[in-house]
Amino acid sequence: MSVETSRDGGVAIVTINRPERKNAITLAMRTEIENAFLEAQDDDDVRAIILTGAGSDFSAGADVGEMGGGGVRGSLYRMRHLHRMARGVAGVQKPVIAAVQGVCIGMSWALALACDMVVAAKDARFQFAFRHIGLAPDGGSAFLLTRYVGIQRAKEIMYSGRFVSGEEAGELGLALHVLPGEEVMAKAMELAQSFAAAPTLAIAMAKRQFDAAPGQNYDQALDFEANIQPLMTQTEDFKEGTTSFKEKRKAQFVGN
Repeated sequence: MSVETSRDGGVAIVTINRPERKNAITLAMRTEIENAFLEAQDDDDVRAIILTGAGSDFSAGADVGEMGGGGVRGSLYRMRHLHRMARGVAGVQKPVIAAVQGVCIGMSWALALACDMVVAAKDARFQFAFRHIGLAPDGGSAFLLTRYVGIQRAKEIMYSGRFVSGEEAGELGLALHVLPGEEVMAKAMELAQSFAAAPTLAIAMAKRQFDAAPGQNYDQALDFEANIQPLMTQTEDFKEGTTSFKEKRKAQFVGN
């Protein structure tokens, strides 16, 4: 398999595993990544997810050798699978952390930005290289980029096709933590384990609120949370959280 899933307690680690090609993603791998996230979503024992790449790179993006061919029908087929993969990563209702070393290019950078947080190596190299091969942005990259940076900076990054270092990504807010490469996975795991110990359903609802927020006005956001919060008061974790607070002890959340 070119995409592998391992477990560390309540954390699922999805690894793009094609290091001999800088983890370039083939058409078949798009389905493997989608399936890995669907399985993680349906596994109640998984409470947080890390997305990373094998070896020294996150991913060089789409396998250029598979681009073109098949006319419009072939292109639409590839786009459908790209979008199913992207929705699989972005739509999972559990915290997802991208652990990025080496290159993170094109649709793979879009996948990283579709995660909740990015932990990057200082010398990581991010790039939206679409202009270099005569393509428009895909994988939702233009949408995602403008959620993190202003429109002018997003256009400059996209139009130029230049590399963004891990350090610059941190300065621009495109990465939450920027560390030496050997510390990236440990930091991602530290974050993931802390989220795995959190009230899973409450985190999932918070994630839905953040996802919905760009299309809402203030009143709509209040209405949305008014529909969510009464459900949260019926969970085991709410009862545990309030009880532990009264008893002055650390809560032991079970994810229900």
